[in-house]
Amino acid sequence: MTISSPRPSFRDTMFRRPVRRKAGYTVVELLIVVAIIGVLAALALPRFRVERLQVDTAARTLNMALMAAKTDAAARGHNVLVVFDTAAGSIRTVWDANNNERIDAGEHSRPAVLPEAVRFARGQAVPAFGLDVDQFPTLQHVNAQPMLVLQRNGAFDRAAVFYLSARAKRHDDAFGDTRMLRVDRATGRGRVFLYTKDGWKAQ
Repeated sequence: MTISSPRPSFRDTMFRRPVRRKAGYTVVELLIVVAIIGVLAALALPRFRVERLQVDTAARTLNMALMAAKTDAAARGHNVLVVFDTAAGSIRTVWDANNNERIDAGEHSRPAVLPEAVRFARGQAVPAFGLDVDQFPTLQHVNAQPMLVLQRNGAFDRAAVFYLSARAKRHDDAFGDTRMLRVDRATGRGRVFLYTKDGWKAQ
């Protein structure tokens, strides 16, 4: 014998509470919100400049190479040569064990490479810092490459100024991608300057 369930009465049908859908968002709605946030962020935030990051890295690399050379000269008790390959964008520190200001066979050397997009030069439309023009022509040369001689007492053979700039991919901004490193002869310390639309500023 089959027992059938009682049929709902008219009253039960009329006063039954509707089933509510759980509150929440669909995947499509969430994707639309994320897309809108991305567009607003792209409009509000300044453009990230890879060139600025690269030229900042180059200035730090150059400054650290000079500081390391100073430490080597004091620890070794002889001169250290800092040689600049302007074409390749690299720096080489050489232990000048016999103090002859030449690179001899067997002398220890340590390379440092600048980021690929950075060169030893001032950026387009960037003026010199006062009278501090590019001093590569005034430096001593070894193997046709300019160099600084860091002496045993921690002083360089001369003061120097180095300009670093990035090959910008955009041409609507002539500023912001050039750095200058001024090296004090007596102390061997370098100081980095940034060029902005308001002129040169210490970084």
